[in-house]
Amino acid sequence: MLNQETPHLNILDISVLVTLGGTAGLASPLVKRVIALFQQEANTMVNGISTALANTDLEQAFRLAHSLKSSSLAIGAYALADIAKQIEYAAKRQQIMQFDSLLNNLHEQYQQLIGKLAVL
Repeated sequence: MLNQETPHLNILDISVLVTLGGTAGLASPLVKRVIALFQQEANTMVNGISTALANTDLEQAFRLAHSLKSSSLAIGAYALADIAKQIEYAAKRQQIMQFDSLLNNLHEQYQQLIGKLAVL
């Protein structure tokens, strides 16, 4: 189930945000607000997942990963959603040996996504 690499998934599928914006597309105030809220919440979730896993709080890691997965899917951040799903899976099954690799992937995908969102 665990897929350590997600090269086949889009870091950001812009069409999801364009659709959300309706006729205004990416220029929509709604899209701007959704992106700002996502960035704020995702940063909190990514940091929370790191802390939870460092403290072996698997229940908290699972909850945060689940929320991050849902939020990421909602904006078309499929690669980040996939990493969050993998963290959910590992936390639920107490696969502690997977955490370092997953955390590295999580931070890498998150930084790539933030870079893409910054240029919108």
